[in-house]
Amino acid sequence: MIESLIPKEYMSYFDVLPDVHKVANVAISMTPLYTYGTACWGIYYRKLSVGFSIDICATMIMASVLRILYYFIAPYEVALLRQLFIMVLMQCLLLKVLLKYRPASYNPDTLSDPPDISEKLANLPKLSTSQYRYDTSQFYSFLLGLTGQYAGIFFSQTICLFDVYYKRPACFWQWIDEYRYWRFIAVFSTTFAVLTVMFRNSTFYASFIGIFGLFIEALLPLPQILMLQRLRTVENFKVILLVSWLCGDCLKLSYLFFGTDDVSSIFILAGLFQMALDLVILYQYFHFRALDQQKASALIPMFEMPPVATTHE
Repeated sequence: MIESLIPKEYMSYFDVLPDVHKVANVAISMTPLYTYGTACWGIYYRKLSVGFSIDICATMIMASVLRILYYFIAPYEVALLRQLFIMVLMQCLLLKVLLKYRPASYNPDTLSDPPDISEKLANLPKLSTSQYRYDTSQFYSFLLGLTGQYAGIFFSQTICLFDVYYKRPACFWQWIDEYRYWRFIAVFSTTFAVLTVMFRNSTFYASFIGIFGLFIEALLPLPQILMLQRLRTVENFKVILLVSWLCGDCLKLSYLFFGTDDVSSIFILAGLFQMALDLVILYQYFHFRALDQQKASALIPMFEMPPVATTHE
């Protein structure tokens, strides 16, 4: 249709232009370079990694490795596969820079232990001591409220695993020694590579690594949300990173809703959950940016203008 609107004498000029499909594939493959590359350069330029969650590297490396292995079970677009390889390389480079410019005073032993869940559960009312009879509506209301309290405790305890303020089991991804990060990446990649070779013909395994990788990626914004909430500043946060996340969410949901007819509801829920978390970061960015501007304006010294001398004739 577009060709019919262009004069024929100008059509020959389009032969020297690059193929749009190839350009789009290259652009998609290179997206990690100008999203995480800018974050990497910003940390290197400032020589300080405070404000950027190192957990992003763990999330993206694990999710990308699982998606690469998924290709050998159910092949997809080659451009996306190239993007995943570039993503792994960029995340490894970013991890190297983050560890190099981590504060020298960092020590996981100084982190606080997460709240004791047994103590929280002990403070809840017991079902056996309920004053209501089992066949009354008051008892079911009591049971529903108690279930909500249990769910809230387990949810808050799970959130602590993503909070850099608390010490994780075995100090996972909070280690001091750099080699432990690379060892985990090597063990994780090798383990799932061997499993993929062993169960490459299993539909259950294919669904497992697909859903597992999607679940890990859906949790990507959570550590950054908790870090920004504690720092209450976006001074070292790259807005291009947030823009790339939101654009990725829109593209992903557009494909799930309009690009395919055979999609599981779990993929849609994971995509909506990740976009909701990214919108939380968007709100944090504008909120804490306004606070940063207020702090900066408060530091500007105010000078009183000297009185203008008047001359009397």
